[in-house]
Amino acid sequence: MLFLLVLIASCTVVNGVDLKIDENTIYVIKDLNKYEKTIEDMKIVVENIKKETAEQKKHVNEYENNQYSADIMSINAEIEKLKQYSGFTDVRGPGIYLTVSDSLIDDDSIDIMKRLIHDVDITVLLNDLKAAGAEAIAVNNKRIINVSEVVCAGPLLGINGDKVSAPFLISAIGDMEALYDAVNEEGTYAYELKNKYGMEVVTRMTYVTVPKFHGDDYRINFASSAER
Repeated sequence: MLFLLVLIASCTVVNGVDLKIDENTIYVIKDLNKYEKTIEDMKIVVENIKKETAEQKKHVNEYENNQYSADIMSINAEIEKLKQYSGFTDVRGPGIYLTVSDSLIDDDSIDIMKRLIHDVDITVLLNDLKAAGAEAIAVNNKRIINVSEVVCAGPLLGINGDKVSAPFLISAIGDMEALYDAVNEEGTYAYELKNKYGMEVVTRMTYVTVPKFHGDDYRINFASSAER
């Protein structure tokens, strides 16, 4: 700008002609230079705002993506938990294996039907284990869930739509001692089967693997969510 003023001052006389540039003209030129600088400064400010906005948008996107990922992980964890509670995952833990089979005693004084394992016997044993805190149960690797059936099928039992035969291996996960007592203490149903009717009842405390439910016919026909 100083160069421009000097140039203007030196050019007030050109070819003997007095250009007579007054002070107002000089002030106008000064103002133009000032405005030009102001515009450049504003451009810098705008550019900085754009950069800051882009950075903030990036942070927002990262947060939303992280939040989305966290939500997905939380939902997946909840699904896995529900699957575990419902019997749709393999599980492992402390528990017992209980083997039950028909009586080996050849005693005509005991009705032959009472020396055979029936569906009601298995059902009572399962209920005793549930009452003792069993968290997962299977019979001959058939997972017992809320819709599982244990029904008589001639000399076999029907469980989850499949036929299984004796001996019946019941695997249950829970407190070992509590589960063991539930099928061994005097007065329990298993104790009566073994000592009164000669059924073979063998219990072993160990770490147990219970497979997930594999039934193909799992569906709910009548129950639906009860909205408040």
